Amino acid sequence: MRTPALLATGTKVRIASKIRFAEVVLASVVLLACNSCGGPSAPPARTPPGAEKDSNATPKPFRVALITNGPLTDFGFNQAHKESLDAAKELLGDKIDVKSIGDVPETGDAERMMRRLIDDGTNLIIAASFGYQDSTVKLAAEFPNVKFLQAWGFKPSANLGTYSSKMYEAWYAMGIVAGKMSKTGKLGIVAAHPIPPMKWQINAYVLGARSVNPKITASVAFINHWFDPGLATDAAESLVGQGCDVLCGVLDNSVAVAKTAEKRGVMLIGHNTDLSSFAPKACLVGTRWLWGKLYADSIQAMLQGTWKGTDGDINGGFNRGYVGITDFNPSVPAEVRQAAENAIAKIKSGEIMVYRGPIKDNKGKIVVAKEQTLTHEKIMGMDWFVEGIR
Repeated sequence: MRTPALLATGTKVRIASKIRFAEVVLASVVLLACNSCGGPSAPPARTPPGAEKDSNATPKPFRVALITNGPLTDFGFNQAHKESLDAAKELLGDKIDVKSIGDVPETGDAERMMRRLIDDGTNLIIAASFGYQDSTVKLAAEFPNVKFLQAWGFKPSANLGTYSSKMYEAWYAMGIVAGKMSKTGKLGIVAAHPIPPMKWQINAYVLGARSVNPKITASVAFINHWFDPGLATDAAESLVGQGCDVLCGVLDNSVAVAKTAEKRGVMLIGHNTDLSSFAPKACLVGTRWLWGKLYADSIQAMLQGTWKGTDGDINGGFNRGYVGITDFNPSVPAEVRQAAENAIAKIKSGEIMVYRGPIKDNKGKIVVAKEQTLTHEKIMGMDWFVEGIR
């Protein structure tokens, strides 16, 4: 027989057990209820970043940035690049997003600007001056997923390509116009620096002129600046004083030369962009850089994954639409215009090769043998003047 104390203790134990049992049952019911209404029975699995993709999302455009060492509105070399990138945008549409930045010095500022563009998600940087090459080489090695195009470069890598053009083809055709239009037989050329990129343009011009008038001579005045209107004006005035009746400027900006020609009543062959607005009477016609097609072709290959910087220098002339000429002044006789257009057609067909021998330098030495034709690479390194240049 249990004592009252034992009875009390047993009763407490039984009551406590019933309470714990009720709690367990209640917890189970709540858990089942939660599961049945979609409540989590375990922490949800986390989706790795980037794993979720919107199948309807529009692909981001390929971001392209151009940098130049001069103003984008210089009516010269830099503006030609800017207009060409805009032309590439028209060709490729929404596939690309473009940005042009001018007046970037060829110093540490160039590298800093490129780094900012890379941080901003730029896919391709076009460095439109040879002076940027050290920066593009350095950053191409540091950022293998970013692509670079270097103007006039010679240090390509997998993600760094170089580009140039056969502008000498356009200059040859312009020489034909100048040679036929000159009355004094003297051409005046204002040039930036006595370096190969100047010489192969000037030589082609004079070769074209002498192909239609072997007595043509040309005087070259170097101002040792890419862009200095004052020096260019002084040089142009000096050339007119020497009897030159057709002027041209092989500079980043030839506006000062154009204005001088108009003022002095002599003729002008333009360069880089259309200069007729500065010399409506003097400007006969001019050369044009058409980098837009070159840029579009390169970017399309990048989008398709077929482009490699080590594939070789990207260049071309009339055939590929990478160079061209401006409209002729109505004052240019039809036979002169036809002679230039015929030459362009023959250049396209390969009948005319601008640097096919025999060619003499201005000291009388044969520099290109008969039937020999200089390669584009050899032309880019040219460091002599042809016969007829003083």
